[in-house]
Amino acid sequence: MVLFRRIGADLNGNRPEVNNSFRTGPNLDIGFSIDFNIRPLRVGIGLGHSWVNYSVVEDEPLYSTDGIIRTSASYISLPFRAGLITPLNDLVNLEVWPQVIYRQAISFEKDWLIDMAPNYRDIIWSAGINIGSSITLSEYLKWTIMGIMDYGFNDFEEPSGDGISELPIFIGLRTGIRLSI
Repeated sequence: MVLFRRIGADLNGNRPEVNNSFRTGPNLDIGFSIDFNIRPLRVGIGLGHSWVNYSVVEDEPLYSTDGIIRTSASYISLPFRAGLITPLNDLVNLEVWPQVIYRQAISFEKDWLIDMAPNYRDIIWSAGINIGSSITLSEYLKWTIMGIMDYGFNDFEEPSGDGISELPIFIGLRTGIRLSI
């Protein structure tokens, strides 16, 4: 998954001046979900683990010699989702899964903080959509591949005095095996 950031605006649409650039790192979600078939809708809940890595390059370095502040975090995630599945032929289905994800922080580290804990949010909510297909491998087994877009409702970190709110946007690819019982 690739992580982007969106600088939040106030109620009047004013955005603060930002003097750094954002870089994504390797990000990964793993987990499983249990889905129930309520024709024509499927609803589900999952349990997963998310690893989030990003860095900020400062124009005027304050905290590190190279001007790069690296952040890595780990979250337990609970996706709540609903899916619409349309058969395209006997083997392939088109799937659309809107979802809301609750993430609870497990760890949050910044490389320039040695003895201090960063001000991070314990709970992150996001909403997104998965769009892709499932391919039948056997009577009970399907392979899924989907493009995902997930938009965070709040920042990873607590607001600082600079008034900048950085909302995360995840874009990526999700693949897996579905077992139907």
